[in-house]
Amino acid sequence: MNILLVFLTVAVIFCMAKLILKKYNTVFIFVATGIIILTIITAIKGESILPEKLSTGNIYLDVFEFVKSKMISNTAGLGIVLMTVTGYAMFMSHIGASTKLALKATKPLKKLNSPYIVLAVIFIIGCMLKLVITSHSGLGLLMVATTFPILLNLGVSRLSAGAVMCFTGFLDWGPNDSSAIFAAKLVDMPIMDYFLQYQAKVSLIVLGVSVLFIPFYYSSLDKRMKEKSLNLEKIKEVEDPDCPGYYAILPLVPLFLVAIFSFINSIKMDVVTANLISFVLAFILEMIRYKDIKKAASGTEIILKSMGTCFSNIVSIVIAAAIFAESIKQIGGVTIVANFLASLNGGLLITMFLMSLITFGAVILLGSGNASWYAFGPLVPSIAEQMGVSALYIALPMQLATAIGRSLSPVAGVVIAVAGLAEVKTEDLIKHSIIPMLVAFIVNVIASYLILSL
Repeated sequence: MNILLVFLTVAVIFCMAKLILKKYNTVFIFVATGIIILTIITAIKGESILPEKLSTGNIYLDVFEFVKSKMISNTAGLGIVLMTVTGYAMFMSHIGASTKLALKATKPLKKLNSPYIVLAVIFIIGCMLKLVITSHSGLGLLMVATTFPILLNLGVSRLSAGAVMCFTGFLDWGPNDSSAIFAAKLVDMPIMDYFLQYQAKVSLIVLGVSVLFIPFYYSSLDKRMKEKSLNLEKIKEVEDPDCPGYYAILPLVPLFLVAIFSFINSIKMDVVTANLISFVLAFILEMIRYKDIKKAASGTEIILKSMGTCFSNIVSIVIAAAIFAESIKQIGGVTIVANFLASLNGGLLITMFLMSLITFGAVILLGSGNASWYAFGPLVPSIAEQMGVSALYIALPMQLATAIGRSLSPVAGVVIAVAGLAEVKTEDLIKHSIIPMLVAFIVNVIASYLILSL
């Protein structure tokens, strides 16, 4: 019976992934699969999936009551956070502040003349920018525009330079990142505690190993390939936006506010409040810049549109994935596997590796970190409970593994966009990226285990 339940769990996940790969709407697949499975389980068990105090009085209507509760809780809680963060990020892009920050951060690199040292520095700068430019695709395109020509001029191959453009977003970290916010919610921890105490430590270890390995690896690879191209015909450097230089600070303001007030016990500052304060500051500076309230306020439309897009593209997946995850838990296969792993010597490390491998593999297939992490992330608390460990042990490496795997996905927006701008084949770019990202994945799991075991 146990084997059958595990088989059914795997079969459901496989069918779901296959449908998404066939371009079926991800939200529809998650919701439809979840409702169907929950209804079947309700019929088989003859009891509600909800506690008695939350029941509508009809076990089948309780399935839809559960869906409603997930819609309300995720929209009112996590959804507002994600939409606010997205709105501010898009406003920063609209007024040129994000580009100004990237240009100022990379300007000194033009004075260096050591190709792979420059490559390493660009990689570090990109990873740091990921703290405030949370879109992997957006960051990758910005880095191509600002630093790709520098690397080519120094003699770095197109494939190596392109791969590093993708790698700059290989860490979904920081208090403004949607997947980090979701992870903090799963482990029931304030986002700054999750970031400063755990995620930042692991991320810096992964970053440290990667920044040593990547330049060495690509230096030797380029020498073997002898593919150093200096053709810059279609690679144009991004134009410096006409906004004031001090606008480069604006994308950092929410991060600074959340970080500073996390050390002040008398005042509480969450991510939404920090972004709202930053909005006000940015609007004031826009009014000073244009001396025209109407023109300064025109950015409001960008904010609202991006928040709406965030709801349709991200929050809707969070809700749908929560429904799907509950159906997977109700089948029972996950619990059986968790109990088996708990009985093994070294079961925790194995579980961390396998669960991280699930999101790592899923994002390679689906191309969306949101779809893979939000689908399998909700399983973490129940697995951790079965094993008698903190959910952090499983959630932390899983969450980071999702972003690492995105750089190897042929359908990920960042890979497609960077390959196009770098004038290389997508499959060649991915082949060029496999070894560094596998190294990052393994270091992530080991570092997570060691940091959390201290």
